[in-house]
Amino acid sequence: MNIEDIIKNEDILECWKEIQKYNSDKNISKGIFEYDIEEYYTFLLDEITEASQYMNMSSETLINLMFSFAKDNKLLVINFSNERLNKKIPFSSQLSYEEMSTGYTEEEIGISYQDLENETNAIIDIGTLFSYLIDLIFLFKEAKHYMKYLIEKSFLSEIHAKEFIEYEKNIIENLYSK
Repeated sequence: MNIEDIIKNEDILECWKEIQKYNSDKNISKGIFEYDIEEYYTFLLDEITEASQYMNMSSETLINLMFSFAKDNKLLVINFSNERLNKKIPFSSQLSYEEMSTGYTEEEIGISYQDLENETNAIIDIGTLFSYLIDLIFLFKEAKHYMKYLIEKSFLSEIHAKEFIEYEKNIIENLYSK
């Protein structure tokens, strides 16, 4: 399976269209992608492959889980994504440069900490939805591996990883209590 198959999934597309509508005031992609397609496809497949390894499943299995989760929990996926896009994560302390840049150095990225911290022009595209879907699958189906994934893959400190998981759980609790 490839990225085109995931993007063409009607449930994922339906979620993406709703997220686009709700967040039209943000720098949200008007199409599917805003990047070099081949590079971005490779990036997204790498993200799925890495997440699947932390979940001890094949990439194909994770992709099928993404399909079924989007189909069975459409409203949750949409509302969770909208909340994530509209709420700042309340970390107890400032993130390190490594945490903010997911492991890259300032020299590799070429952006100062202040500019990285104040980045408001990040383009939100369907890859953002993939990321949120993976987060939801971790929370609902593979919670025991989520902390390790956040620390090793996202380069969050243990404290920030715990706070991030709590932040996401609170979003879900608040959505279910409405």
